[in-house]
Amino acid sequence: MDEEAGKEAEDLEATPTAAPRRREPLSPERKRDREFLVMLFVLIGAYIALFLTLSLLRYANFRASNFDTAIFSQTIWLLSKFKAPFSTIRGMNLFGDHMAPMLFFLVPLYWIKGNIPALLTVQTVALGMGALPLYLLARDKLESRGLALAVGAAFLIYPALEHMNLFDFHPETIGLALLLFAFLAIDRKRTGWFYVCCTGAAICKEDMALAVLVLGILVYFLYDKRAGIIVTVGSALYFIVTVFVLIPMLGPAGYQYSGRLGQFGNTPLEAAKNFFLHPLRTINVIATRGNLRYILDLLLPVAFLSLFSPLFLLPAIPAFAINIISSFQPQHTILNQYTAGIIPFIFIAAVFGLRKIKNWAEGSFRPKLVLGSLGAVIVLCALAGNFYYSPSPLSGVWNPRLYTSDSHIGTINEGLSKIPAGAPVSAQVFLLAKLSERENLYMFPNPFIDYVDKEYYDSLDEGMQRIIWPELFRRRRKGVNPSRYPVQEVTYIALDTSTSVWPTVDEQYKKVVKRLEERGLYRPIFDRDGVVILKKSGVP
Repeated sequence: MDEEAGKEAEDLEATPTAAPRRREPLSPERKRDREFLVMLFVLIGAYIALFLTLSLLRYANFRASNFDTAIFSQTIWLLSKFKAPFSTIRGMNLFGDHMAPMLFFLVPLYWIKGNIPALLTVQTVALGMGALPLYLLARDKLESRGLALAVGAAFLIYPALEHMNLFDFHPETIGLALLLFAFLAIDRKRTGWFYVCCTGAAICKEDMALAVLVLGILVYFLYDKRAGIIVTVGSALYFIVTVFVLIPMLGPAGYQYSGRLGQFGNTPLEAAKNFFLHPLRTINVIATRGNLRYILDLLLPVAFLSLFSPLFLLPAIPAFAINIISSFQPQHTILNQYTAGIIPFIFIAAVFGLRKIKNWAEGSFRPKLVLGSLGAVIVLCALAGNFYYSPSPLSGVWNPRLYTSDSHIGTINEGLSKIPAGAPVSAQVFLLAKLSERENLYMFPNPFIDYVDKEYYDSLDEGMQRIIWPELFRRRRKGVNPSRYPVQEVTYIALDTSTSVWPTVDEQYKKVVKRLEERGLYRPIFDRDGVVILKKSGVP
């Protein structure tokens, strides 16, 4: 036994031990790639840190409108409780307003007590991460890491992107990033990821499907015929079923946003037909100073480079055309979410525009100087645009008061703390978001139509009637006598009489509050510094 053990020991000693695997040193090219990716992620991290902070401060200090944020928050909260997504703020099933199945993917945030700060975090991270596919695409096409980094930086300081980030929560902001990832995927022949990203973008909002549709056509001619057909046909069917079947089925007034195209027709199809059949009217509607400013705001920060490769602007055309012919003024600006289907393709076209200029410069005197100059131009134009009309601290009109707290904010929070969780509430618009996790929530003066002067109600245009009293508006449109429906149960009313009373006017606002108190229906349980919390009489 000893001899055998000795032999085994000798054999083990004789057996060469495997040398530890030495990690191959990175090639200079790979090392440079990593260095520039690190720089890109530093920029992305700085963007996310800054704009998430600003978003959260605006929300915490009641500095944003919070109207759309409250609507989406209430809907996601309802879904998280396995209830129908009927938003009482909108007076309808939200999927009868906008088809946004992406909201289902955000439900887990509310299971882990995420609520609105989590939504704002998702939005900011999604927008910031849009710089990654853009950088990778630019690096592939321009063969210049420095120029690609300049494109990524220009994206992060793009004024329209930053305004969108701070203008409430909207699911289409996630779609913006997914469109950029979708284009990178097809450019690198990753068709599986292309399908996934296109599907994700389309389900963020029904009109995002139009951008996906035109992207599919572009892909058919430039990249992959099979992928192009699948995405084009799929997005077309999805848009048709959504806009002409599902939304009218779930929304009592049908697809109500077609009313914004009323200058051309009463339905989307009629508007599209008249847009082409009556060119003089179309030119008169489009050729305005406001639309010219809108175009400059979109293109100037990218030094108009997108125009050097207009083919890649085509997927942006549906959203752009809808905006410039809309009768809804906010769609003619970069101050909100309506540019979500436009921004990705402005930057994709800018990358291909840069490549075209790079190809022209080949063989010329000092081509590297030309590329460096292009990078400097796009960054300088982006910085100039940021300075003149962005909401960032770099802007010349930066107002830190929009993000700060004061004693009045503390008073608002103290007043809202008097309202129990789940209690039915009517609140002023900027107070809605903090109260959104409940089944019954209304934007004051809704639902108290009986306390508003009838002459005032009749003087409002249809758009304002629909916003302030959505259910009443739809009942009247359907010819139903509103008196058959009692005023919805509201236990608490949350007001801030010292600030803006939008969407009503000061005179009517005061009349409604006075009539509610005079008739003894509600009594104040908190009244300080203009913040008033009313509780229904007889409720313990």
